[in-house]
Amino acid sequence: MSARHLGILMVLASTVPFAFAGVFTRLITADVWSVLAWRGLIGGGVIFLYALKREGARPMGWRGWLLAGVSALASVAFLAAFRLTHVANVALIYTLAPFIAAALDWVIRREPVRAVVIATAGLSVLGVGLVVAGGMGQGRIAGDALALAMTVLMALVAVLIRLFDGVPVLRAMAAAALPLSLAGLVLGAPFTVSGSDLIWLPAFGLSFAFATILMTEGARRIPAAEVALLGGAEVPLVVVLGALMLGEWPPLTTVAGGALVIGAVLWQSWRDLAR
Repeated sequence: MSARHLGILMVLASTVPFAFAGVFTRLITADVWSVLAWRGLIGGGVIFLYALKREGARPMGWRGWLLAGVSALASVAFLAAFRLTHVANVALIYTLAPFIAAALDWVIRREPVRAVVIATAGLSVLGVGLVVAGGMGQGRIAGDALALAMTVLMALVAVLIRLFDGVPVLRAMAAAALPLSLAGLVLGAPFTVSGSDLIWLPAFGLSFAFATILMTEGARRIPAAEVALLGGAEVPLVVVLGALMLGEWPPLTTVAGGALVIGAVLWQSWRDLAR
């Protein structure tokens, strides 16, 4: 099997554990800090062991710790958003990440943004507006706002990875889980969770680790445009899992906005591939 084919399979495989993240978050009844403690100890531990073998033990430096800090904040917003709004809303709002990253790249690195990207971003923003509007009458605006904050932070992570060339990324992702685990041990109650949570919490931590490792390794083997296109497979999977496992059937406005967002992202990704 060629390196490119392996990369495609890895990115596609990563969308499955990524898609289950929202379901796990809603199935777990423990508080957010307890979830962060378990996810950090299990998922962060697995990533750290793999990173030591893959990237070595060289120091991360202040750039690596800054990357870890931003990633940690994104994780907090990520979990809180899933608790406060529909799983489908979080997934659809997150599709704005490539366009927000392009804007941040222009501000930080003066990377030029093509007109077609701006046009596609406009369509995506309109779609996300419909998604958010569908939840305003249900008191889910706070969750949608947290999903947007998480998207901005994850876009910043992508920009910092490009800016901080040579930083051991996987070790930074593992390091991001460390302060969250410590905070979770202090602020949460990770050792007094229910019997069902003792099943879902380790599963969530392992899925987080596998998704992060698969996506990172896949991205080393194929162009970024292909990663964006293949990663879009996560969105419909998230919506389907939320409907089947949680009974969260999104409102019509969310479906309409989601179709607009996914269409815009796929169109942009396909144009990049064609180039």
